Amino acid sequence: MPTWVNRVRSGNIEIMNIIEIKNLTISIAGRKILNDVSLSLERGKVTALVGESGSGKTMTALSLLTLLPKTAIVETGDILFDNTNILSLSEREKRKLRGRKISMVFQEPFLSLNPVMKIGTQVEEAFMSHENISKKLKVEKVRELLSILKLSSDIVCLYPHEISGGMRQRVLIAIAIACNPEVLILDEPTTALDVSIQKEILFEIKKIKEEKDLTVLFISHDFSVVNLMADRIGVMKDGQVVEFGEKQQIINRPENIYTKQLIECIPRLGDKRDRLPEFRD
Repeated sequence: MPTWVNRVRSGNIEIMNIIEIKNLTISIAGRKILNDVSLSLERGKVTALVGESGSGKTMTALSLLTLLPKTAIVETGDILFDNTNILSLSEREKRKLRGRKISMVFQEPFLSLNPVMKIGTQVEEAFMSHENISKKLKVEKVRELLSILKLSSDIVCLYPHEISGGMRQRVLIAIAIACNPEVLILDEPTTALDVSIQKEILFEIKKIKEEKDLTVLFISHDFSVVNLMADRIGVMKDGQVVEFGEKQQIINRPENIYTKQLIECIPRLGDKRDRLPEFRD
């Protein structure tokens, strides 16, 4: 068993956590964006963060990559990966971590790709910081990645605006898994995609996760998608994790009122309600 896997015992079951966030508080301009956040990612599992916009989901993810805004101040807390506090690493060590150990697919696929660079070049760039390989091998690896994501190798000569939103999202996932990271962060990976494309993307994510034994942090505001993808769920509100546990426990026996309200908003087959419930503090 790798030395970097932290072990936490729950009853008679030993849970292996690859990442542990402990009491993390981050502020910007005096306002707490994250407030005493504690969260763990179990190795080989999908942990979902759910909550409304502005609840702190993306900021939590960015903290794992130490890609916080320049004005952000880490007031307290630790983020442990490979028995090391990520927040204490040098900038050079942080760059080696990103992409190689922890990788992220950002929320807006069109904004995340360079509009003036061809798709093939952008996927190739994923190897530049972490792997010293020949141009020929890069081309082969790019074609292999595109094939995994059900993309034709012909798109290497196209620009982002020449392919669909679903294809752009697949390209971003290809870039994210290029260097075989151990942790993959997905920030609203199916936002703005139609339902049929959403289903295809989610299926590909699940397949890649299993084949590569990835640990996944899946960020969403949609409990129905989270129910399909997650093993464990953390519910965030106002920069805090208000509830965290196994999926079935959170969905079937939620304890926090905010979690209950989110679940009540899930559309159901045959639902005859005129209005969805309103959130109340």
